[in-house]
Amino acid sequence: MKILLCCSMGMSTSIVVSAMKKAAQKQGKSYDISATDINSVDEEDEVPDVVLVGPQVAGALDSVREQLEGTKAKIAVMNKTDYGNVDGAAILKFAEELAGL
Repeated sequence: MKILLCCSMGMSTSIVVSAMKKAAQKQGKSYDISATDINSVDEEDEVPDVVLVGPQVAGALDSVREQLEGTKAKIAVMNKTDYGNVDGAAILKFAEELAGL
């Protein structure tokens, strides 16, 4: 599964990506998890299965949806408490639920 996190510049989500990768590794799961800025979501080499938007840019959710219009990507805003606590396991679980896993 390919999971893409996005925020205003892709910087703060990089920390969350690291936490999610550690959580996935502990669970024996191998996912492609990366981060980008909110305006570059449609520039990925392959369409992500799940796109998680940082809570600080939740207002850009429609822009992300427009960029991925016509794809099967599941798009949602991350829980701000999980994001603020950098709870990689909780955010990973949320992504899996969105993907129907």
